[in-house]
Amino acid sequence: MADDRWWRAFDAVVAAALPAGSRILDVGCGDGGLVERLAALGFEAVGVDPRAPAHRRLIQGRVEDATGLGEFDAITAVMALHHAELGAVARALTRLLRPHGRLFVSELEWDVYDERAAAWLVAHDPSGADTSVAGWLREHRELHTTATIKAALSACFAPSLEVRRPYLARMLARDDLEAEEHALIDAQLLPALGLWYVAERAAG
Repeated sequence: MADDRWWRAFDAVVAAALPAGSRILDVGCGDGGLVERLAALGFEAVGVDPRAPAHRRLIQGRVEDATGLGEFDAITAVMALHHAELGAVARALTRLLRPHGRLFVSELEWDVYDERAAAWLVAHDPSGADTSVAGWLREHRELHTTATIKAALSACFAPSLEVRRPYLARMLARDDLEAEEHALIDAQLLPALGLWYVAERAAG
């Protein structure tokens, strides 16, 4: 069974925003779980990822090298852009998305991790992993920040929605903790490390 923790509930946002039958490209599709989910919801869904398994809806390769796919009504990217070659990927997204098509991004705001998040992980992660702020920043410093990602997209995409979301419970694969994390975020007692970002491709 596909691991749905990174796109769980995000699929509902995509589905609610698009007409049935829309063509959707999932960039960095991994095992193709989101592609299968979107197809089951009535969309014409295709995924692209260098490590994609052999499947009729999945393309093995980089999105910036994809050809012959035509235009899509929407593109999704779940935890995929923080390690991408942003200039080349942004150009590919612009080429593959029709004018006024929508881009749905779910990302990690790793640079907002702080002592509150570190303390929450200490309380809930029995693995003994280094949860310190210094350790976290050292582990993630090679990744793009969401600010960098949005800047790379800004030339051709106009943002329409930004929603801060939980991340730590999903990182631990602890579904039972997500409601607690969300409540603490709402109370401003934890940083929100998850971000849902929706943008529209400019015409022309």
